[in-house]
Amino acid sequence: MNYFEKLLLIYLQTSKLEAKVTGLDMDGFRKALNDEGKRRLEVVEQIVFEDSDLRSDAQKVAALKLCFQKDFYA
Repeated sequence: MNYFEKLLLIYLQTSKLEAKVTGLDMDGFRKALNDEGKRRLEVVEQIVFEDSDLRSDAQKVAALKLCFQKDFYA
């Protein structure tokens, strides 16, 4: 997400602006959001429950931070 997109997102979240998007399938959009949420939880679960012999807790925290930084702060 670039700087402009972040500013737009912040503006949309804090304003009373309403927008109508024609051609948007809300059921498909909800399903896509649910699928993405499940995927993210599975990634977090894999990292958290990985054997401690393979990765230390500090490495797990670093992996989780990297996971979220790539998606939200790139």
